[in-house]
Amino acid sequence: MRLRSNQPMVGASGALFGILVAFAMLFPNTQLFLLFPPMPVKAKYLVGVYALYTIYNVFVNNPTDNVAHFAHLSGLIIGAALVYGWKKDRNSFY
Repeated sequence: MRLRSNQPMVGASGALFGILVAFAMLFPNTQLFLLFPPMPVKAKYLVGVYALYTIYNVFVNNPTDNVAHFAHLSGLIIGAALVYGWKKDRNSFY
């Protein structure tokens, strides 16, 4: 079986980024523990830094980078919009 390097692929990274943003919006002060370096970080800071990194990579055009940064960015926007819209219609968390 021969693998071709320029075949389009479908992934779930945008949806996972949307779930990550939704988690950070709903539980912003939850402590997450990084593996390298081993230290605790609040969810809002971890997701914020990762979002800034993704936005930076959208503007820096690296031809050897095979990551769909626009998919991550659209997942961020759609996840944040969904949580924001759902939070407007609710009086309680549960």
